[in-house]
Amino acid sequence: MELKNKRIIITGATSGIGLGLLKSLVEIKGIRVVAAGRKMENLPTGESIFPFKCDVSEQAEVDNLFRFAVEKMGGIDIFVANAGYAYYEKLETPDWERMEKIYATNVFSPIYSLTKMIELNKTNECLVLITASAIAKVPVPGYSLYSATKASLDGFNTAMQYEMPSNVHLSMLYPVATYTEFFERADQKAVVPWPRQQPEAVVKAILKGIKQNKKRIYPFPCFRIAMYFIQLLPFMRTIYLKYSQKQLNKWKKAS
Repeated sequence: MELKNKRIIITGATSGIGLGLLKSLVEIKGIRVVAAGRKMENLPTGESIFPFKCDVSEQAEVDNLFRFAVEKMGGIDIFVANAGYAYYEKLETPDWERMEKIYATNVFSPIYSLTKMIELNKTNECLVLITASAIAKVPVPGYSLYSATKASLDGFNTAMQYEMPSNVHLSMLYPVATYTEFFERADQKAVVPWPRQQPEAVVKAILKGIKQNKKRIYPFPCFRIAMYFIQLLPFMRTIYLKYSQKQLNKWKKAS
């Protein structure tokens, strides 16, 4: 999909990958962006940027986000469902509300937003990009709930690709651990999984993926090769999980 003159929403636009993407997009001719997030003070200013404070875990706020975007821009061509968060923890305490909140943010909101885009764009070509994670393919101890939410998106994507209207493109993003404040929010001393990459590499892959209408975007160049070897040699996955388990146990003792 051509990016020039497009009307875009980015959730999670006030930090990390979302903020980096926003800064790159506004350099493209004619683009207008509704930047949704919680920390409006982090956003750059400009005539093409429309800030919107929003908690995407709430249906009413997502509905308000869509109304705001249509009022400001007259429609929405691209929706980037990037908002999400993780806990780094050893899951031991029952807490229904906490689990419901992370699923509402990481899973329900992106899927709901996709259906809103389908409803809004009956004939116009549009694209929805959802940030999943490499962790959807290789779950990591300490991030069990986060892994579950991203695996949910991955499964949804596989099936939904065969349900999509011809005018709507669905793209799923699978970054590896990215050097942002994301992991500090999971826990101040959270173990950051390996491999890792810079947010600039993820943004570059997103822009390329949108232009090519890619159904799956893998910003880390060796990830698909690694997945092939993991499937071929399953013990490699076990070694990785055992190593991550040791890191989690060490974190638990220190906390």
